[in-house]
Amino acid sequence: MKYKIAIVGATGVVGRTALKVIEEKGLSDNTYILYASANSAGKRIKLGNRFLKVRFLEDGEARRKFDFVIFCTRDEVSKNYVKRFAKNGARVIDFSAAYRKKYPLIVPEVNSEKIKGNIICNPNCSTIAGVMALYGIYKKFGIKRIIYSTYQAVSGAGKAGLDDLNKNKTPQCFVYPIKDNLISYIGPLQQNLFSKEENKMIYETKKILGDRNIAVSATCVRVPISVCHSESITFETTKRCGLKKIVQTLKNTDGVEYIDDYPHFPMPIEVRGQDKVFVGRVRKDINYPNTYHIFVVSDNLRKGAAQNGVQILEQLIKQKENKV
Repeated sequence: MKYKIAIVGATGVVGRTALKVIEEKGLSDNTYILYASANSAGKRIKLGNRFLKVRFLEDGEARRKFDFVIFCTRDEVSKNYVKRFAKNGARVIDFSAAYRKKYPLIVPEVNSEKIKGNIICNPNCSTIAGVMALYGIYKKFGIKRIIYSTYQAVSGAGKAGLDDLNKNKTPQCFVYPIKDNLISYIGPLQQNLFSKEENKMIYETKKILGDRNIAVSATCVRVPISVCHSESITFETTKRCGLKKIVQTLKNTDGVEYIDDYPHFPMPIEVRGQDKVFVGRVRKDINYPNTYHIFVVSDNLRKGAAQNGVQILEQLIKQKENKV
């Protein structure tokens, strides 16, 4: 069966990655309509054996009938259009943060059973990597506390972030220069003095794991790397388990690749373009019981965004076909 699918934001770094993943997964034979801003309208993008002309997303387009729509967009665009497409019968996958508090927030390896309704949200890229690494441990031993420290690539801010790293002498995307620099927050600081990105990770981790009682905190830092987010994660288990059991659980977690062979640990230079979440540097804390440290790296454009969204699309297609 072929489906009519729209990709909104198709010319951005995440949209183009989504199209690449769609082709890799053998889904390119469906009928696709690509949308972008007025500046990108008219461009042609190759998908499979076809070149698709990019359309400008305007109000009338939301009245078209689609089976599925993927929004690779910022909050403002999603707020304007997601509900319109959903009201017209499409099942929408939204990559923005606009609706994450109201609608299902999905990492398919973790909570695919919660894929319901016409609006499904793709989580924050760093949250996806962290939850993927911790999910198997949480299921077996419980987790009381999580402390994230992230080192996030500029592509998390889209093409503008990449331009600040590679082209712009004067920063256009970030407040300060990012080349040869670190910026110790991502997004504006909020009332609790945590940044918007940090509060996303705190909220989303609890929602995806379905456990409001986990104590979560985060520090999110922008680093001068083009692709791949890294995370140092400290967590405390509810049950006593020991280092060997933590390692064995990581090795058996779906979608996780364990690398812990000194001096070889997960690094962005090796993880770029990979679909799995890579974990290493596993240690037991020397001061606190039941507390462990891990280092996590994932490609923020793939599993952190496009791949996760296309995995959700695959689940939606299965649900539709099972009803037929």
